[in-house]
Amino acid sequence: MPAKKRKVKTAIHAKADSKPASLIRTVSESFIARYRPESQSTDWGQSLAMYGLLRGLSIDDNPKVRAYLRRWLAFHLAEGVPVNYFCGSWSFGLLYPDVIREFPEFQNSLRATALRIYEFIRETALRNGKGILLHNVDLPNIYIDTVYYSAVVLSKLGSTLGLPWEDEAVKQIVLHLDHLQDDDKPFFIHCEENNGGLRSEGSWARGNGWVMMTLAEILPLLKKKTSRYKDLFAIFEQLAGAIVTLQTKNGLWRTILDDPAAYEEISASAMFLFSFVKAQNAGLIQHRGPLKLVTRGTAGLLPYIDADGRVTGVSEGTWPGTAEYYKSLATGEWWWGTGAFLLAMAELAST
Repeated sequence: MPAKKRKVKTAIHAKADSKPASLIRTVSESFIARYRPESQSTDWGQSLAMYGLLRGLSIDDNPKVRAYLRRWLAFHLAEGVPVNYFCGSWSFGLLYPDVIREFPEFQNSLRATALRIYEFIRETALRNGKGILLHNVDLPNIYIDTVYYSAVVLSKLGSTLGLPWEDEAVKQIVLHLDHLQDDDKPFFIHCEENNGGLRSEGSWARGNGWVMMTLAEILPLLKKKTSRYKDLFAIFEQLAGAIVTLQTKNGLWRTILDDPAAYEEISASAMFLFSFVKAQNAGLIQHRGPLKLVTRGTAGLLPYIDADGRVTGVSEGTWPGTAEYYKSLATGEWWWGTGAFLLAMAELAST
């Protein structure tokens, strides 16, 4: 992906350009003009970008974006979407059920792919003795990213295919978060070794963004009177309440959430914005308090949309490490930032 710069201030400032639908068009058209669809894999980052493009179609039915996604789907469905022990390889499942509605001509091949991903997660994926899904055969540890790419994917595939998903999805969320809580804080760390117990340092913002997005996407699918719903909603309330207090004066969040020396990071900020807006749209938040947070968060993202329509300020691909390591990472344009931004704008435009 492109250059990694800490901040870009040649941004969009016009009022017309700050509307969510206009931002969706600007960022989507910039992305598809610079990257051939066949060059974009179905790995976790690229699939999140495609998920954002796909959700954007529900707000701005852009024929250019539609043609781009059709080419991307046709290429990968013909080649065969790789599904393996890396949880990121399951990320194609994020596109369900929207992808079937928007591209019904691929219905048969999409269903076959959905079944293949669903069955792999349920029957073949690598687990430890407690049943926790491990990140990858090469990295058989407990990662915060796996929460999103297992639980949310299962919820989308199970709901689409009419197959059970609730017990396994909720189990993965609860077990992962039980291991990854950052000491006595309401936040979560990036990774814990499965056997050795070595843990990464700090409340990594993007990891907590994965958790917030997971809860915001799954809670509306669960029946409110069930223990599953109540357990997850309690986690959501505690985490959301703590995250609200750490929004900076610029409307953003830092890459180590509670470290004032850490830089503001755009992918996590977009994830939090998406989660708060989706939760409010779904009725999970009954009061109007988050409106100010959302307004500030949206304004905070705008300076990071550069003159070419790129979402910048996104920390690069990240290994588990020390708090200082996370704070040292370079920033620029990355798939996961683009995807999270488009998801946030699509949700905001749906209010």
